[in-house]
Amino acid sequence: MFVKKDLRKIPEILADATSRASRVPLAPPKNDCNNDDAETKTNANNDESNTTITELSFARRAPEFLPSKTVSLLLQPHFLPALRNLLRLSLYDCGLETLAGIESGGQIHDIGGTDSENDNTNKNEPIFPNLQQLDIGRNPQITNASLPSTFSAQFPSLLEVWCDDCSFGPQISEELLNIHTLHVVRMTKNKLRNSLNTDIGIKHWLDLRVLALDGNQLTEIGEGIGLLEHLEVLHLRQNELREIPEKVPSGRNGRLRMVSLSSNRLEKFPVGLTEVNKIGFGESAISLREVYLNGNKIQKLPSGVWEESNEDGMNGWLGSIKKLNLAHNAIGAEANENDEANVIDKANVLPKDFLERFGMPNPATGECNKAEGIIVRLEGNPFAEFLKKKWIDDKRKNELEEEE
Repeated sequence: MFVKKDLRKIPEILADATSRASRVPLAPPKNDCNNDDAETKTNANNDESNTTITELSFARRAPEFLPSKTVSLLLQPHFLPALRNLLRLSLYDCGLETLAGIESGGQIHDIGGTDSENDNTNKNEPIFPNLQQLDIGRNPQITNASLPSTFSAQFPSLLEVWCDDCSFGPQISEELLNIHTLHVVRMTKNKLRNSLNTDIGIKHWLDLRVLALDGNQLTEIGEGIGLLEHLEVLHLRQNELREIPEKVPSGRNGRLRMVSLSSNRLEKFPVGLTEVNKIGFGESAISLREVYLNGNKIQKLPSGVWEESNEDGMNGWLGSIKKLNLAHNAIGAEANENDEANVIDKANVLPKDFLERFGMPNPATGECNKAEGIIVRLEGNPFAEFLKKKWIDDKRKNELEEEE
């Protein structure tokens, strides 16, 4: 969909939003943070000039934030009414170095009224009381030090924070952890390394639905993630994880539907994945449907967990899986490739219940095709590559015999 870019400068856009805010009160916010390509979004009204602007995107406007590389351009006192009405704000790829100034809250006053009146009414009032989604992604000069100490206090309603391609690290800053309302946190390709903050799920971010920390250098995660009862999606791709705690995920993560741990250094299948469906949450439960473990060093798969779930979801704990990517691991590395019967018939590489449900991998593609509507990938594993080599050799042999 083509969206016409708003060619006005930021002060003009904010002045328009402020003018509308002074005429039309903001409707109560809804928990709706779906992306929208338009640069501005308004509350419905028959007269567009009188609608309240609730979404502003200043993405890719880095030249307008020079030379300060700060958000001071937005934080002018006369723009405060517009900022208070926002539900979504994008500062994506704006060349920012700091978000200092946002903490000034009560020092920014409304137009009109005496200073003493404004001091009494606005002293402790946040700048963004209704904001639900903040995108500060692709600002690589933003670090932990870029956030003022009272940053979290300015966003009492924030549900989503997008910080992809910034430079937060080596751990997640307290200023972000102290935003306790968050449902979605995206911090892919930052500078997080070593151990992930262990208080996540215990003290911080208890209502998380989505946690995306791909492309960092994390070596450990804490068991607190296994306590997040609302967690639905967990992205930890392209880190340096060697193992996952036994209780991550856990039965407490009953709404978890997707886990991505691909391109790490895992040597064992995360046993917590078999625990997710053991504790039900009634009709609101969402069974684990997608697991991505490709690009690790896993050698063996667990047994007794692959049987298809019944209507109550109480058979195999991975019985509801729809997508399982185990490509490019080390499954079958210990098999004796000289004993073809041992590799293929005795199922010492793949568990019996796995084979009964998904079947042997197709030697040409490495995919298991027995279960209809389910994608299981094993290509790139020693076991699958052995089958592929044997299939190619047999095919060539038959072709030569036919030619003779």
